[in-house]
Amino acid sequence: MRVLPGVLFALLLTAQLSLAAPGAPDVPGAPEDDWRDAPVCVFGMPEDGHAVRNDNTGYITEVLRAALAPAGYDLVHKDMPYRRARGELAKGRIQCSLAARDHDAQSARSVIFACDLVVAYRAADGFSGLKDLADQKVAHLFGFDFEELLPVSIRPQPTYDRTSAIHMLDRGHVRYVIGEETLLKSAVRKTGLPLTEFGFARFRSMDVVPIFAPNAEGARLRDIFDRRMAEMAASGELAAIFRKYGLPEDRIRHILDADAP
Repeated sequence: MRVLPGVLFALLLTAQLSLAAPGAPDVPGAPEDDWRDAPVCVFGMPEDGHAVRNDNTGYITEVLRAALAPAGYDLVHKDMPYRRARGELAKGRIQCSLAARDHDAQSARSVIFACDLVVAYRAADGFSGLKDLADQKVAHLFGFDFEELLPVSIRPQPTYDRTSAIHMLDRGHVRYVIGEETLLKSAVRKTGLPLTEFGFARFRSMDVVPIFAPNAEGARLRDIFDRRMAEMAASGELAAIFRKYGLPEDRIRHILDADAP
């Protein structure tokens, strides 16, 4: 049988490929298929204005991402009520949340946020102390467990927006509002109501730190975060993130001083 030159070339080429294919992985220097998904750090917290946003931005989220990215971690914010976030963290189902400084062994050392918690009230009604909150309707942002910070029982009225909470206060639908001082004052300005119509009684100042899952990965993430925060503070990267989101200079200085060795 006469084999045409073109057909012969195709047969020889096929034979060479079939012989070479099994040995291809053993060729020195050949790339290996070692692609893997980046490890993920799930950050569980309620959305909170320009600090933690549902679109995976906000200055707290951005600081966490910048701290963990060099170690190969992707940060994903998961919007959930704070009490649930703490429960998921304890079970290792998420890797990170927030807590007051020195909460426990898995708390980071480096402060990521500082806040002043206040009771907002109508100035005409006055306020004489936390005992006034007992059994009263008190508005606060949904997802935050402020009740555990108070010495009295309240009738919580969660809301998804601070301006709504201020309107509720102004109209007498609630007696008080609890929240972070600068954010509540900003909410009053957004409503167009005079700031002088309201009083703000500070009842707790807190340095807030990330807290990680109680397992080996959580301990590793905590150590990575603390090491990177020192680097970011020294380089100016940390202050730059805070300024990008409009944090006051005195608040930025407080955080940097709190993180100083």
